[in-house]
Amino acid sequence: MITSCKDDNGAFLYEDASKNQDAIDKNKSNIHPIKIPEQLKNELIVEFTDTTTEADQNALRQKYNVIDYKACSCNNKRVQKWVFDQNSYTEGRKDDIAQEGGVEGTDYQFYYYNENITPNLIATNQPVGLINSSIRPVNDINPVTIAIIDTGIDLNMLQNTQPFLYNNGSHGSSCNTNYEVSGWDFVNHDNNMFDDNGHGTIVADIIMKKLKDNNINDYQILAIKAFDKDGAGTTFDILCSYLYAVSKPEVSVINMSFGWYQYPSDLLSKFIDANTNILHLTSAGNSDNDNDNLDHFPSSIYHNNVLSIGSYHEHNDHFKKSNFSNYGILSVDFLSKGEKVSFYNHTVEGTSFATPFVAVKAMKYYMQGYRTPQQIIDQLRINAYILNNENLLSVYFKDRVIK
Repeated sequence: MITSCKDDNGAFLYEDASKNQDAIDKNKSNIHPIKIPEQLKNELIVEFTDTTTEADQNALRQKYNVIDYKACSCNNKRVQKWVFDQNSYTEGRKDDIAQEGGVEGTDYQFYYYNENITPNLIATNQPVGLINSSIRPVNDINPVTIAIIDTGIDLNMLQNTQPFLYNNGSHGSSCNTNYEVSGWDFVNHDNNMFDDNGHGTIVADIIMKKLKDNNINDYQILAIKAFDKDGAGTTFDILCSYLYAVSKPEVSVINMSFGWYQYPSDLLSKFIDANTNILHLTSAGNSDNDNDNLDHFPSSIYHNNVLSIGSYHEHNDHFKKSNFSNYGILSVDFLSKGEKVSFYNHTVEGTSFATPFVAVKAMKYYMQGYRTPQQIIDQLRINAYILNNENLLSVYFKDRVIK
């Protein structure tokens, strides 16, 4: 078992943590059970320094008997997934490799199960031509840009009349035969970030509808597919998706409506901490779990540019925590609307869908000139609904709701 205690540099310290098992055991009878990720014990993720040559990388792979490897992309070979023989385990190797010259960091590889439920929608594929026609044209206006790391976007399901997808401009890449259009699919490794699950499409739909409600038209969405048709994914695909998002200089907000329990990612925490100019909106989780006791990532990454969003239930102008929403006085920053969210003829629920409501508020404040994450967070707090004592929500999280 591990917990997310950190050293002075913010790196996670791995140690025995019986409290985690207690929290998991307590949750087993819950109607929203916790799903613990599965460690792929013959895989590791390695980050090289930007000066490590391909020859040096190859020498290290030979030294550690790597049977296969994969880089994030043709223009990002610094982060790689290393695969070892099935009978070889990575325990012990992780720290040894981290000490090698030319290696910047290492991470364990996990498979994360889906904790979200989406309507059973019929997926119809989207041609690249549809993506092209949905790309925002280049003009004199600098749009606010949000990256959505999720299951992708199904353009057929979005009720939209204006081009809104991220325009690569001079920041696109054509270093492989499958050239970049707008966004990327890190599951199928192609330029069609088609959503065959539905989750990412609903997140995008919420954002677009709320931006319209706020009369904000100068925006673009960078859609990144990190999770498969079942809504599941791996550490490597999440890291690659994140690095792709921050490689686009226009991105100021990242929506991360996903999560897992107990096992941190040292590299993701490091990368987020390095991108101090970007505000990260994360969902708190849907297991009625106290995130102060059992960590939920990435929402339990405690950097100043990360917000964790739970879900509220509103009745007669009074608020209470949604019965599924995770909570934590120290670990959940705001509650927002995560119940009875409309999408076509369905209603959906989950902290995943509360998070984009806050993302839109952040984008609005960015457009008003509040450009740093701290400035945006200050505006979120100033303009949020302050709870009073009769709401009794302060026992679950801090003291503010974003409506």
